[in-house]
Amino acid sequence: MCRVGVLLTVFLGLAAWAGAQGPPPLSTADQLNMLRANQGVIEELVDRTVELAGANTPLKRAETCRKTAGTLAGVVGRAADEGNADRAAEFGGHLEAVVRDALIPTLDEGRRTTPPESEDAKRLKKLREGAWTDLGVLRDGLPTTGKVGDSEQVKQLRDKLDALRKALEE
Repeated sequence: MCRVGVLLTVFLGLAAWAGAQGPPPLSTADQLNMLRANQGVIEELVDRTVELAGANTPLKRAETCRKTAGTLAGVVGRAADEGNADRAAEFGGHLEAVVRDALIPTLDEGRRTTPPESEDAKRLKKLREGAWTDLGVLRDGLPTTGKVGDSEQVKQLRDKLDALRKALEE
């Protein structure tokens, strides 16, 4: 339970650190613009991390992980719509990590520990199916041509989304 919360906290810290690395330093104005653009996402991810820390069952953890994945998928979709291939790919990587390292293992844990005939098992199954559908909608919504569609990173993201959907089928 605590492991997933710690994982997401470390993930967010590493993502912030990685975002500070790279090519020439940005101007203060550019940094401020990026902070403003990411502020809502950061706040929502922090809220999800706090929510996850308080989740004491696989079902509650899976629900929170799915909300987190939904937040990130929304950012990816908006970035693609805005023609920002780099942002779509960056947040797509975060989405992949949350689904691969938090949502799928939590759903698997729930499958192992929840009686199959229970209401919680039915809700876990719906969460799995919903996540599978959401990833497909995101994948199908990514452009296949133009600046975003021609981006190698976005092409790789499309493949990663397919792999995640396959993992959710199992």
